Amino acid sequence: MADDILMLRKYAFPDGICSSEDALALFALNDSCPEQSPEWSTYFVESLTAYLVRGTEPLGRIDDAKASWLMRTIAADGAVHSALELELLLHAMEVASEVPESLSAFALDQVRLALEPGARGAYHAARPASPGIAAFDLTYIWRVLRGVMERGRLMLSPVEARVLRGIDELADAEAHHPAWREMIATVATYERPKDVLRSSPWLVTDAGHRLMTREVAA
Repeated sequence: MADDILMLRKYAFPDGICSSEDALALFALNDSCPEQSPEWSTYFVESLTAYLVRGTEPLGRIDDAKASWLMRTIAADGAVHSALELELLLHAMEVASEVPESLSAFALDQVRLALEPGARGAYHAARPASPGIAAFDLTYIWRVLRGVMERGRLMLSPVEARVLRGIDELADAEAHHPAWREMIATVATYERPKDVLRSSPWLVTDAGHRLMTREVAA
């Protein structure tokens, strides 16, 4: 696999992932990999994060258009396809200086989907069985919400807070990790100004064509 990645770096993507076509080609390669080595996982996540965050406008940020494309590409019916794509989501959010509330709410919603009666998605597959919010869930949630604590309050948009309430309603209160109640008690909501993040022409490729979407075999 290390030799394969070297070939990709040297011949297929010598300048990195530079277009939506390159990005979708990398997703297709990932879908076709029966086994994924640590080297491949690192290459996949870092290459796509670099393209998404720093390779397209607005540089350094994920706006609504980028977030929409990423969510459509890595998920079906709201649930992220694979653990590697879930890591891509989290890493891109960590690297970006700013992300829209729609993306953080989407990331949080993976926990809710894992608690529903018809639980599904990559997060559900990785999560230890627990009727309540466990330490595993808290680690994930704090990774999504890093940097939103302000003066002892967890400052969330209404949509983010709504997802957390949905998680709380689905989980068994008697089985919660003690830190979950502490987290919920600190939640405060705010209205984000509509012009904080604006859509960009990111959904149009350099060739002037609309960004392609990924097709995943059922």
